[in-house]
Amino acid sequence: MSGTLSYWVAMGENRLRSLKLTVCSEEDRQSSGLANLRRKKLSRLLREALSQGARLSYRDLSIIMLTSKATLKRDVSHLRKLGIETPLRGKASREGF
Repeated sequence: MSGTLSYWVAMGENRLRSLKLTVCSEEDRQSSGLANLRRKKLSRLLREALSQGARLSYRDLSIIMLTSKATLKRDVSHLRKLGIETPLRGKASREGF
């Protein structure tokens, strides 16, 4: 089972870019625990967006993953502590947690 999503992200005031993102992957089935699954998806979405020349914001991720921004911020903080790159868009994403 796998699933992709076409998602439009703002690239400036009047520019949009279409991204193809994997929201469900076979490797997700191997995750143990909800938090680990969510963090694995989060990391994958950020990598896929970056490879297509875009960055996602907490708002974008909240919409795509149906998760609160507070949960995403905790997950990003956890991933950064593990040394995993988390390229996000926006001022709040550059602040330390």
